[in-house]
Amino acid sequence: MGRIGRGWQLTKRSWSVVRQDRSLAAFPIVATIAGLGVIAIFGAGGAALYSDTDSEPAAIVVLVIGAYVLITVSIFCNVAVSACAARALEGHDTTVGEGFAAARSRFGVILGWAGLQLVIGALISIIQALLREGAGQLLAALVGGLANLAWQVATFFVVPVIALEGLGPKDALKRSLTVIRERWGEGVTGTFAIGGLVFLLAFLPGAGLVVLGFLASSPEEAVGAVLIALGVIVFVLGALVQTLLMAVFRVALYRFATEDRVLGAFEREELETAFRPRGRRAAL
Repeated sequence: MGRIGRGWQLTKRSWSVVRQDRSLAAFPIVATIAGLGVIAIFGAGGAALYSDTDSEPAAIVVLVIGAYVLITVSIFCNVAVSACAARALEGHDTTVGEGFAAARSRFGVILGWAGLQLVIGALISIIQALLREGAGQLLAALVGGLANLAWQVATFFVVPVIALEGLGPKDALKRSLTVIRERWGEGVTGTFAIGGLVFLLAFLPGAGLVVLGFLASSPEEAVGAVLIALGVIVFVLGALVQTLLMAVFRVALYRFATEDRVLGAFEREELETAFRPRGRRAAL
């Protein structure tokens, strides 16, 4: 089976876990609603502060605090869904309350990891800005993209480590890097496969509906508005599904990579081909 076929199989296995335990679907929904609330509160607060005082530094401080809160909310919900996904993969029934209780028990770690994520993101943005001024847009985009990719790879297992082992930010990052080095292969590729499938099945059609809505002629403005609304709904649903699938996928791969355990609907052969040792080429 080629790489694309394996990615499709892993996606189906992850989806089967979500179907069996539908409480998992609550976490990305809560994260989305809470995130929108944070954006509205801090975005409006920063804009109002700048309008009233004309103080750009003060507005930036508010926006930075808002970004930190937003990252914290996202990680909190990801830890919660990862904790429940681990139980679901082992055949246990889970509840939303159990997931949030697990995340609350790791709250101090989540705050620390959110802070580190914010700092690294800011550093990458600063490097991109400096390169953009000195070396041009193309080099800045290339370096920034590579830096972001390297960080995503390094932190691939951090959330499962926090959820399942309760390690602090530094130790969780080390643990993730260790697993990546030892079992480097299609762990990340599998995530890209899930993202690619969601892109084809949800993001691309959603974007197409939005474009069609904007292109609708004036006598058909109502039709255009409906198309745009449908496109946004499809896009949001795709993002929620992708979040769920990736959370389940990461937990299943982490358990297999660190404990040699095959959980849920996954099969050993699929997980063995999802990770390949360094230097071994995967079949296309």
